[in-house]
Amino acid sequence: MKFKLTFAIFLFVFSQIFSQTKLFESIKNENPDSLKIIGMYYNWDENKIYEKYNFYITDKKTIDSLISNIYYHESTKNIFEHNNFSIIVTKNNQILDRWSVSPKFENINIKGQSHKFDISILGKLAKKFPFKYNWYKQEFKNREDFEKFYSSKINEKSTLFIYKPNFIYDGSFEIQFSKNETFIHPKAIDEYLRPKLEKIAKDEKFSISYILTEFNMKNRDQYTMTVSGSKNLFNKLKEKQGIKGNWTPTKLEAQIFEKIE
Repeated sequence: MKFKLTFAIFLFVFSQIFSQTKLFESIKNENPDSLKIIGMYYNWDENKIYEKYNFYITDKKTIDSLISNIYYHESTKNIFEHNNFSIIVTKNNQILDRWSVSPKFENINIKGQSHKFDISILGKLAKKFPFKYNWYKQEFKNREDFEKFYSSKINEKSTLFIYKPNFIYDGSFEIQFSKNETFIHPKAIDEYLRPKLEKIAKDEKFSISYILTEFNMKNRDQYTMTVSGSKNLFNKLKEKQGIKGNWTPTKLEAQIFEKIE
């Protein structure tokens, strides 16, 4: 009996140790001098629910410590909240990696899978490295105009990062599928749609994505997929299993995020 109890304790400790994975493993070989680690509430949250967790870190020793000591833990049931919190790593004000954190459900999303995460870390960092930010959208006539703006703006002291306009696709459209035994998850829909789109697109680029919009999060009996590509793709796709939405031309619109000094 004593052996069984000791062995059970060993297994528990073993599982706890090896269920830990370093969050910042992907940047461990980057030069900390050019890195920033940013925690920020989602910009669409007008109520700024998680602004209290905001942090902004450029100190080399602190970044080294975070790379070595911040972990996420075992996987959990995938569960999300609309107003999540982001942890972002930038290098020269360009995003290297990004994770979505749910303070409410105490998890972090790693490549589409939820994992347990110690939310108290956010509060500790926010207390020591608090900051506020501002963001805005700006539309451009063409790529050349944007590149001129970007080259001057990206190195400004207040700039956090910039989401570039979409120069790849002419536009996008949505297709709504009812959740059923065939379309049980977005991956199944992708596997159904992709061969049909490839026949039409041939050498043209396109993408299929399932975006966690407010509509998708509130309506769990369906999946609304977003297809980005050419107008030709939209015109020629005939779809009976899903409901095809309208064509939306791509706006050359950038999103600029700035630290409030």
